[in-house]
Amino acid sequence: MSTSIFTNQNTFKLLNEWYHLMISQKINEAAALKKEINERKDEIKDDQNLLMYYSLLDFRYKVLTNGLEVRKNSFEEVESLFIPRDNFLMFYYHFFKGIHLTSISSFVEAREHYEKAERLLDSISSEIELAEFYYRTAAFFNYTYKPLEVVKRGNQALELFKKQIGYEINVGLCKNLLGGMCIHLEQYEESEEYFTSAIDILQKQEASDLILRVRNNIGWLYASQNLSSLAIRHLSEVVENMPNHYKAILLLAREYHKLGEVEKVSELVTKGMEICNQNNDELYKHHFNILNEMNLNISTERIEKVILEGISYFDKEELYEYTKEYTEKLGVCFYNQENHVKASEYFYLHHKAGQKKIEKGALK
Repeated sequence: MSTSIFTNQNTFKLLNEWYHLMISQKINEAAALKKEINERKDEIKDDQNLLMYYSLLDFRYKVLTNGLEVRKNSFEEVESLFIPRDNFLMFYYHFFKGIHLTSISSFVEAREHYEKAERLLDSISSEIELAEFYYRTAAFFNYTYKPLEVVKRGNQALELFKKQIGYEINVGLCKNLLGGMCIHLEQYEESEEYFTSAIDILQKQEASDLILRVRNNIGWLYASQNLSSLAIRHLSEVVENMPNHYKAILLLAREYHKLGEVEKVSELVTKGMEICNQNNDELYKHHFNILNEMNLNISTERIEKVILEGISYFDKEELYEYTKEYTEKLGVCFYNQENHVKASEYFYLHHKAGQKKIEKGALK
């Protein structure tokens, strides 16, 4: 890693220490160091490279402290400062831009930035920072259903973090991520083992908020097996302690929908939509809109309309798993109405989406 571009090496080292505290999820220590760094803002402003690095890390701090509220404009300060001068800063620009775009569900564009960052990996010499890159890109591929990439990168991150002292929380988060991938692969026993291990590690570190992240995934694990009462128990705990966790709210609403709890679903959908509108998360807006129409069940045509709106977005972002899921639901709806032409059309689209999903997850 070349750091000669930074005229004030002491401040650079302080910024780098701040980043490592963020990676290791030491929120209180990161907050304290941020205050110390902010006292040096004048000298940071005198060095454009330091200012750029500070702005990148300030965005990363927002992800650490409130990742669910990252919005479209959250990267604007970085964008206003970015002038490509050095591979080190270019790597972090593209890496963090990928994190930003993933957070707002712009997955195709996020992938482009992760790929650009990966081509600059040689500019990073720290194993800790390398592990963080593998972990974040594994999480991205988990969102976008590329299981082989998740397994490869998730294990790369896990092995690198295991070698470091003070990164036990990261080991737990890697196991949580790999457990989520096992749900996609319907390897439920392995998933539960990963989650149990993750919670054990995080409990020892007293990382209560991160334990809730694992509980959300355990709720998803039970939901995937139609064990609604167990799913509701875990997801309710998450929502109670993290009221703005709209992903848990969606999972919880879906389980109540399975049980026919129309009013409860409506209440949760309204709450989830309010949060998504504030954050402008297009992916979850579609999920909530579809669930709302399925819950109201006024007409199959209304359900079809919102699902087709969702599919337009899912296909644009190459989220074929969701296209597959919702075309099957439409096929069943029309089959139950004995509209066999429409049912056949959507079952065929379900099949096509499945093929695209397989192609996307294949080795290249």
